[in-house]
Amino acid sequence: MNKNIRSQINKDELIFADAFLKQEFGRIVDWAVGDIKKCCRIKPDGNCDDNGALVGAFILWCCAIEYFGGLYTGNPNERGTKARMEGFIHKYMNRYDSDKIYELRWSLLHYYSPHNYLMYHKNSLEDNKGKHLSKSGERIWLHLGWSIKDLEDAVNQYRVELEENNKLKIKAWKFFKVRYPIMPLKNEYISPLTLSFLASGTAIQSVAASGTVDESYWFKK
Repeated sequence: MNKNIRSQINKDELIFADAFLKQEFGRIVDWAVGDIKKCCRIKPDGNCDDNGALVGAFILWCCAIEYFGGLYTGNPNERGTKARMEGFIHKYMNRYDSDKIYELRWSLLHYYSPHNYLMYHKNSLEDNKGKHLSKSGERIWLHLGWSIKDLEDAVNQYRVELEENNKLKIKAWKFFKVRYPIMPLKNEYISPLTLSFLASGTAIQSVAASGTVDESYWFKK
């Protein structure tokens, strides 16, 4: 009897997990990976604009690895950052040292300083094929274009496995329920009182462009 109840619960979770994957996963990829590309103004050859927010792009890159690591591991714990990053990197980005990337995230977010790495963005993917992840003394070269490509390839590989593996789907769904990403928020979901304090249409757009919503938003028909 208990086994049947447990099985039914899993089936119910899978319905929500399938809906999440179909409706929202692609949008999360666009927000996470897409925002990194916009931030550094990446070009088709992997070169990035000198006027892009280059350090900001690397910060977003680290944060995206952690978030996809959360979906992959299903670990929402406040102290689970290292485990999330380690799980995703070991599985999908194994050219990278997960301990060093974890330290890079920590040092960028807390001290705006890149531990372990020499971050750069010049020239195309082809030009940096040999330099990216090579050593320079005690540090490692980290090319932004290659870093983005490797993350995007990893996410695409994860998505393929996610679509075929029900356990991965449920892990991702459970994490998503607890740790909502930043997501577009339509004006109708903002209270009139909030809008009344905004001074311009530009301000309204900025609120609508990024914010969080509660779980009930995702179940509206």
